[in-house]
Amino acid sequence: MENNQNEYQGPQPEEQSAGGGFNFRWILYGAVGLYFLYRMFSGGSGDSTNDYVEETLVEPTQGIICELQEQEKDLYKITNEELIDNREDSRIIVTYLDSSIDTFTIDEVKISDASNPRRSMMRSVLMGGMLGYMMGRPMGSGLARSSYASDNSYNKSNTGGRSKLNSTARRTTVRKPSTKSGFGSGKSSRSYGG
Repeated sequence: MENNQNEYQGPQPEEQSAGGGFNFRWILYGAVGLYFLYRMFSGGSGDSTNDYVEETLVEPTQGIICELQEQEKDLYKITNEELIDNREDSRIIVTYLDSSIDTFTIDEVKISDASNPRRSMMRSVLMGGMLGYMMGRPMGSGLARSSYASDNSYNKSNTGGRSKLNSTARRTTVRKPSTKSGFGSGKSSRSYGG
């Protein structure tokens, strides 16, 4: 038989790659891929100083005497708020439609009492006034005009009372863990089902 020179005889020595198949380029690709995976799952925070956020908590030190009036059945409005020196002496004075008067402490209004729905109605109104700051509402939020019986009572509390309460408040700086912004690091805000 005749030897055909066109037959394939395998790779020639000059076509074979050097180094036995080891290629630096693949290590570089792997390192870049790992870096991007790390950034995606860690939220991009490689610095430990970003793991905590400082927050200033503001807590009122003065007390408040709050006067509520029942305008209609189970509809309460704030008629007057006065600042007092001692927070523990804070009171809520309620005048009902039948002209009877009742006095509560902040703790009594905070307690959810199923047998007394009036307190639940009062609590939502009080949260909109200056007393709301003592019940957990942030000091930076404004007062709700809808909680007040008149423009005069609202303006009195909003201008003088609120700024004085804020200026005498105790400020505490706390460190909280920061919320990460990477993939899989937050809570879903979607709700499914019904």
